[in-house]
Amino acid sequence: MSADQPWNAETATVAGTVLYIEDSAINTILVERILSSRPDVVFDSAPDGRTGLDSAARLHPDLVLLDLTLPDISGEQVLTRLRAEPATRAIPVIVVSGETDDAVHQRVLAQGALCCLTKPYDIEDLLRLVDHSLGAGRR
Repeated sequence: MSADQPWNAETATVAGTVLYIEDSAINTILVERILSSRPDVVFDSAPDGRTGLDSAARLHPDLVLLDLTLPDISGEQVLTRLRAEPATRAIPVIVVSGETDDAVHQRVLAQGALCCLTKPYDIEDLLRLVDHSLGAGRR
């Protein structure tokens, strides 16, 4: 990342809680490290869909990053349930998945996902989306 980009750690002014629902420990560690460049962002994670739903209800995060392939219920089911509950309905959700099928992407966008990032994704793209979702420059 170069210093002149608005999502750079020195210039990004975002704060909030990000919940990452992801079963891969390596992917979770990677995203936690990426988000550590945002000192006012609190990171939490859940290893499966049901735990993610419980965490979302308990934490009321400002953003959910959601994998679609989870060991217990699908990410699409998690998204549907998040949107069905009044307490979690308005939480922005970014799908971060290895899924490349355009039909799946269109379906989750229609269900209310903010956008879809396909793994492997560009780190700067992820940070830009997180910054935008958490309101960079609007505080």
